[in-house]
Amino acid sequence: MGQKILLESGTNEVEILEFYLGGQEYGINIAKVAQIIPFDPARLTRVPSSHQAVLGALLWQDRTIPLIDLGRMLGLSSGETVERPIVLVAEFNSVVNGFLTDGVNRIHRLSWERLDPMSPLLEAHASHCTGSIRVESRDVLLIDFECIIAELFPETSIAYHDVGISPVAERGNKHVVFAEDSNFIRTMLGSHLRAAGYTGLEIFENGADALRYVEQTRQRAAAAGEPLTTQLDLVVSDIEMPVMDGLALCRRLKLELGLDVPVVIFSSLINEAMEQKCREVGADANLNKPRLDQLVEVMDHLLGIA
Repeated sequence: MGQKILLESGTNEVEILEFYLGGQEYGINIAKVAQIIPFDPARLTRVPSSHQAVLGALLWQDRTIPLIDLGRMLGLSSGETVERPIVLVAEFNSVVNGFLTDGVNRIHRLSWERLDPMSPLLEAHASHCTGSIRVESRDVLLIDFECIIAELFPETSIAYHDVGISPVAERGNKHVVFAEDSNFIRTMLGSHLRAAGYTGLEIFENGADALRYVEQTRQRAAAAGEPLTTQLDLVVSDIEMPVMDGLALCRRLKLELGLDVPVVIFSSLINEAMEQKCREVGADANLNKPRLDQLVEVMDHLLGIA
């Protein structure tokens, strides 16, 4: 399922699979879902000393994958036993995991503009959610699956792939725009990029805010009689973001505005089909999270830093 990306490139649309836990509706980008299967306890092997939310190793397509009790991870009360629980097999960050849910409802196709970011007042209490969408008078919360996996398996996180990147003074002369909706990843990635020497970093939580900044920067450069490249060197963007996603941002910058500024797509969704979409919107490079070391290498290459 994850290989079939039917939406056109850069249209700012997304397909959200609605599922439920304990009576509340939640959502996941269908591009992350490899398969939806009924839970079969006979295919589960318990793993000693694992996190309380990790139920064990689930046999799936002749391989074993971690099975995560999503309700327990989100701190939901167990409630009544579900008669036919469903497993969402999800692939992102180049790894596959299973998430146990109470069931699935349907797929909603909508614009990223309809996604409301999580209120700053609620972020501390809903760190595993990135926002919500209003569907048929219901609020569907979008889960930050990347944050969950990073907590459970730190070796998959951005911090693990820092690998002690040495700072380079020349990086400090570069002006970089970075767009990422996950507060967890924004904070982590911003900290590590600055430690690597990229101190001229402007960070935004969605593509629309990043685009607004780039347009304002272009206006300032024009007023000073200078090209944009004197004030902006590179844009790095996630794909999944409220209001405007990374593909729509890239399309706007490269194909509609015709800006001669390199754009890197840094996302958990990169696969062969998504690589093609990145090329279609004019991205100069794309790579899968969480490889911070590779990101810095690509940034250095595009900026001519030895």
